Formats: sequence, C-alpha cells, structure tokens
Amino acid sequence: MTTLMKVSLLFVASTLLAAPTAQAQSTAIRDKWADSAQVLIEASVRTGNAKPLDDALTILERTMTAFPDDPLLMHYEGFALYRKATNALASPTPGNAKPILDKARQQLEKSSKKLQLPESHALQSAVMGRIIGLGRNPITAMTLGKKSGEAMDRAVELGPRNPRVWLLRGIGAMFTPSMFGGGLDNAAAHLQKAVTYFESDNPRKPMPAWGKAEAFIWLGHVYANQGKADAARAAFDSAVKLEPDNGWAQALLSGRAKPVSVR
Repeated sequence: MTTLMKVSLLFVASTLLAAPTAQAQSTAIRDKWADSAQVLIEASVRTGNAKPLDDALTILERTMTAFPDDPLLMHYEGFALYRKATNALASPTPGNAKPILDKARQQLEKSSKKLQLPESHALQSAVMGRIIGLGRNPITAMTLGKKSGEAMDRAVELGPRNPRVWLLRGIGAMFTPSMFGGGLDNAAAHLQKAVTYFESDNPRKPMPAWGKAEAFIWLGHVYANQGKADAARAAFDSAVKLEPDNGWAQALLSGRAKPVSVR
C-alpha cells in the first residue's frame, strides 16, 4: 500500500470519529473505500498478484475502525478472505486456508444478518463447501452441507437473476455429486444462467459487480470436463475478450494451463 493511501485512510478514520453525526458524508466515504476494496480484490484475481488483495484487506480493516460492524464492509472482508483462501487452497500448504475460511464465514454471516445481499449468502455457501472439502469429515460434511445448501437457496431467493449467485452455484455444482444436486450438467446450466444474467447486470457502486469473465472461465472448465473442447475454448476466449489482463483466462486459452478436472 502506498504512503499516500495510508495517510488517506488515517485521515478518513480520524475525521469520521471526530464527526459521527455527518451521516451522509460518512456513508459516501464508506462507499468509496468499499468500492476501492472491491476493485483491488478483482485486480488480484485477474493478475494473480496477491498484493492488491492484501491491500484490500488492509483498507477494509482500517475503514472498519471508523465503521465498526458495518455490514457492507464485513461483506467485502468476507469476499476478500474467500479469495485469499482460494489462493491458499491452490498452494503447497492448503491446510492454511482453514482459519481464513472460518473468518470469512464469520464475517459473511454477520453481514447477512444486517444487509441481505444475495452475494453474501452465496459466498457463505461457497465458503462452507471449501471447508467441507478440506476437512473430509463425514459428520462435518453432513452438517455444513445442509447449511451450505440453505445459504445458496436463500441467495437464489433474494437474487433469482443475480449472476454472481448463479456463478457461485455453478462452481459449487461442478464439485458436488449429482445425487446431491450437483454434476456437470447442472453446473453448465447454472453457469449459462450467470452468463445470460451478466448481460443486463449493472449494479450501482459500491454494490458487488464482479464475476463476468469468471463465469466464462468456469463454464469453459465445465465444457472441457464434458469433452466439449471447442465450446471450452470459445468460453475462455470470451473471458479474455472481457478481461485481456486475466492471466488465468490467457493461460487456459493458450494451453499453458489445463482446465480444472473433476473426473
């Protein structure tokens, strides 16, 4: 994080603490930093660079000194931790993801009690799915599996045309047996819905606005697992056209990276 950003954050916090009655101004500042965090989180996802993600978490932690238990900031902290845990799961030490996932779940649950964002419930479901995968404990899987399903059902109820909900539902279905509502066919259907709903997706700042290229990337993974090589390549190409700096999409399209296998 730059020195200027650090100074700005300290100034924001001290100003807000000194003038708690300036509600409209405070909310505008809160919204600015929440959106800045979202931008940094997605920059990290596109480029594969962990630093913007760490900077986003720093912004959120410091801004929350002025806005304790703010549901929007807690949502974005949960989202950032979900992304950080995803990176950890792909590392040589995936067990390090567990405390990150636990904190992500805690923040998302707290956020969703105050602010009913569909994405908060969908992310809770995704986080619990990753905890299940890490633990490989049948009892934990049964307990968390039920809660994960309920969280996703609530997300769909709140946002039946929310593309990020269908994106996360599709990713989850890809790694869930068909007897439990998953499978490649269901994953493809969910991700195709996400792609369709992204066409008219235009949330106002600082609401969640991520995931459009990611939907094509995951749809490409599903197609590859279904043996549909041309469709997979077309999906990866669509992701690159949306985000030319997306390193994962570029690697998949060029063949430098292999699609995720669920076989």
